[in-house]
Amino acid sequence: MVMEIGDAAIARRRLMLSDAVSVLTVVSITAVLFGITLFLFRSFTAHRAELAQRWSDRGRLALKSGKASEAIVDLRTALLYAPGSRDYELLLAQALGAAGMQLHKPTLIDESYSYYLGLWESAPGDGNINLELARLAAHKGNRDDAVHYYRAAIYGTWEEGDGVRRRAAIRIELARYFIDQHDFQNARTELLIVGGNTPNTYERDITFGKLLESAQYPADAETFYRKAIELKPNDPVALELAGRLAYTMADYAAAHRLLQSAAEQHAPDATRDSELAQNAGRILALTPSASLAPRERATRILDIRAIAKKRYDTCLKQDQGQPPAPALQSLAARWASPDAMANLTAMLRDPARQDASLQLAYDTERELQSSCGPGSADDAVVLQLAAQSRSASGNTE
Repeated sequence: MVMEIGDAAIARRRLMLSDAVSVLTVVSITAVLFGITLFLFRSFTAHRAELAQRWSDRGRLALKSGKASEAIVDLRTALLYAPGSRDYELLLAQALGAAGMQLHKPTLIDESYSYYLGLWESAPGDGNINLELARLAAHKGNRDDAVHYYRAAIYGTWEEGDGVRRRAAIRIELARYFIDQHDFQNARTELLIVGGNTPNTYERDITFGKLLESAQYPADAETFYRKAIELKPNDPVALELAGRLAYTMADYAAAHRLLQSAAEQHAPDATRDSELAQNAGRILALTPSASLAPRERATRILDIRAIAKKRYDTCLKQDQGQPPAPALQSLAARWASPDAMANLTAMLRDPARQDASLQLAYDTERELQSSCGPGSADDAVVLQLAAQSRSASGNTE
């Protein structure tokens, strides 16, 4: 009886030992399998990440090289290996937009726009995303959205840490967009805001001067050109730009001084600058301003009339042997009138003769401008004075 009990206990211990060994074996096998599976999973995950990085690098390089279509394929492949990667989605959106503009394919531009909108929903304050949406909206011709996203980009966040510089650049880009849209007032506003918030540098002043000139605000443009000249007094580019603007604004004294200096400093178009400087000087010498002393004004009118008379006589000689041109016929009687004969004494005695003689000269140059071939440099100056006179009197005929 005692032996039976002992045998049973031994059998139980053996069974327990066998079970423990079996459990341990199963646990060991499970651990090994888990380790193998984890290793394979991590290896596979690492390989996917490596492939995603490799394809994204290819796409980034293709995009940088201007091969946007190739970049699209590469970046789509990268997203297959790393779905939901924000960096890759941003690159793909950029590639789609670039390819759409290169190939003039609205479908690609729309797809890029949709991609950016999806990214925008998770980060509406991202400056870069708003900027890209603004550019795409502008390209699509959606002005309201373009302006909205440009402004969102200006006040958005920039991870690069150069928000001040980026915001200034975006305002300038927005100003260029307004200029393209002929919204000159808003363009001026953006430029003046940036101008008040950025350092006074030569490059900035030249850029803003050109943009404000394009926006049809010459007085503001002149201010920036003068700032550029203050920084670089002998710079030929600044002198040329300021001089030509002064010439178009009929500030001939400034134009003569600035353009002469530009020519002396070998400006990009020094020959033309020299010609305009001479014209400006000649205009200053001939302008019959009412503020002049009577004798000086009358003398200038006589000089202007002599230039116009020479033009008239030259055209008469060209028409010898042929019926006179209608323009010459209409002027013939006027050049035989007392107004065409009045001398300095007569003009000083009767100021009305001055105005009549001046009008005869102006009308002659206008009438013969198209019917008698090109005139001299002095004829061009008289035509310019005639145009200014008409503009000043409000005559737009």
